Amino acid sequence: MRRLAFLSVPTLLVVLALPVVAQRGGGLGRGGGEGGGPNRNVLVVPGERHGTSVFALANYPEVKPLVPGRIDWQHYHTSAEIEEFMHKWARDYPDLVDLYVVGRSFGGRDIWQMTLTNKRTGAHTDKPAAFFEGGRHSGEISSTESVFYLMWYLLENYGKDPAIRQLLDTKAIYLKPLNNPDGSDMYRLTAQSNRSSVRPQDNDGDGLLDEDPGEDLDGDGHIRQMRKFVGMGNGSAVIDTADRSGRLMRTVGPGRGDYVMYSEGWDNDGDGRYNEDGIGGLDLHRNYPANWRPEREATGRGWTQFGAGEYPTSEPETRAVVLWVLTHPNIAVANSMDTSVPMHLRGPSTCEQAECMYPSDLKLYQHFDSVGLSITKYPWAGDVYRTYATRGGRNPVTGEEPEPNPLFGHGPDFGYFHLGAIWYGDEIWNGGRERDYNGDGTIDQYEVLRYCDEEFGGTCYQRWTKVMHPVLGEVEVGGYNPKFFSQNGPPQVLERWAGNQAMFNLYLAQSLPQVEIADVAVAPVRAARDSATHEVRVTVRNSGRLPTALEQAKRVKMVRPDNLTIRGGSARLVGRSPEFWLGGGESRLVTLRVRATPGDAFTLRLASTRGGIAEREVRVN
Repeated sequence: MRRLAFLSVPTLLVVLALPVVAQRGGGLGRGGGEGGGPNRNVLVVPGERHGTSVFALANYPEVKPLVPGRIDWQHYHTSAEIEEFMHKWARDYPDLVDLYVVGRSFGGRDIWQMTLTNKRTGAHTDKPAAFFEGGRHSGEISSTESVFYLMWYLLENYGKDPAIRQLLDTKAIYLKPLNNPDGSDMYRLTAQSNRSSVRPQDNDGDGLLDEDPGEDLDGDGHIRQMRKFVGMGNGSAVIDTADRSGRLMRTVGPGRGDYVMYSEGWDNDGDGRYNEDGIGGLDLHRNYPANWRPEREATGRGWTQFGAGEYPTSEPETRAVVLWVLTHPNIAVANSMDTSVPMHLRGPSTCEQAECMYPSDLKLYQHFDSVGLSITKYPWAGDVYRTYATRGGRNPVTGEEPEPNPLFGHGPDFGYFHLGAIWYGDEIWNGGRERDYNGDGTIDQYEVLRYCDEEFGGTCYQRWTKVMHPVLGEVEVGGYNPKFFSQNGPPQVLERWAGNQAMFNLYLAQSLPQVEIADVAVAPVRAARDSATHEVRVTVRNSGRLPTALEQAKRVKMVRPDNLTIRGGSARLVGRSPEFWLGGGESRLVTLRVRATPGDAFTLRLASTRGGIAEREVRVN
């Protein structure tokens, strides 16, 4: 881990290139450049691939601040902005902030993380801790904003809100807004999108890497949809009559429609598919050690997981998370967030929760599910395996009920089964599924479009515009804004979504265990069978909502039992230091036997892996 040395904020690497045209099938193209002289209008994506690595910079108003250099929650912050503010806050709040690098991305970018705690009240490692991160999936930038919002909120309110002061005086909060800076920059600054890492990947099984990204044919900075009229009954889609403006398309099946739909761009590899192998393709949220499965297996009969990576934690971004939390066992709650469902999402991801979780642990999770729903108003909270997989209900075409479905190498499973922690992977934003206008219990695409029109003046949907395609001839390009409506909300609603999620994370942090020494009484021992001269009766307490250890944490030996011992002075403990666990809100009487003489002074030390440390000075009379 490299500590902050107040260097200038890393600037976006851009190089000069010839006009961007995807390479076709030849040798690998290097991300370091594909020709020419100086040009600051392109972004070079790291990695060697058969397609282009150089993309024109987009000019999104959604990523521009209202006033440069000032915080606002009406735009999506670039990585440069976020890192600038993190450095500024490290300078402005030296008693509260540590800023450091926890790893390097695939492209060699620093991955910055911040610790917030009052350093005057103790080291962060001596306090109960929470871990929050976003930006794992390149396009799911609402998660980055929520972590960044919580960072700002805690610093802004430390001197104003007694509850925030109490939190940072007694707890440590680890915050990482940008898990995947390579992909996040590509998403915010170019028309390209991908799942997560920009590491080249063969997504379509043709032996070529990243050879078929999308192209922005109409120059609006987005990869939307193309529709091609092919004659009545010759296509697979029709104009949806629910929308009189003719914007919405509806899939009806081959030979029943008038249009064929494509992703905007060219078929660079000539396989008849469009944009099926763009930049990257790995999924950093399938790269965790818990129940990891490979992308391919030898028998053809086993489970596999698309995007899993070469092996668990093969990707540096995931490895940075795993190593941090394993070396900081004081972390009892975590939320590593994505978009969009929306949902408070947790494990288990491969089994029924009643079968593979301890009942007391599950009860705690269900409490947080309920509180989360009350704060954010998300429609769903629960496990991946069943709740997430079946949330859509009965298939409207076949009438079949959905079945549970596993995800492998998933973060919440790692958090619970390996760490014994409360670990969520929450999903922010609803893709515009905001209002059920006709009250039928579902929100269809017309209702999404109506919401777009009424709330945002239709700016989240581009009307179909004719362009000439080099192969298809005349096509029309249009559809929803893929980045700032479909995958993330328009900036006008950013503060509500990022802020509500941050408040749930704040509740998680405020639920951390906290051990305390409530009362101490010392009395002489008469006719002791051992060498003890005094008995010390100590009332210990956990004032936190969470226990000092979940049952799963005990099982996997992630935490040691809480223990009470003495330090300093000439008094000596007789026998072993008592060990125990404290439930949420629990107090208990613990007795020590010591050998001491009147006037001796010593320190009682109550230590808990996840509940922190409490000390009390004691004098023997």
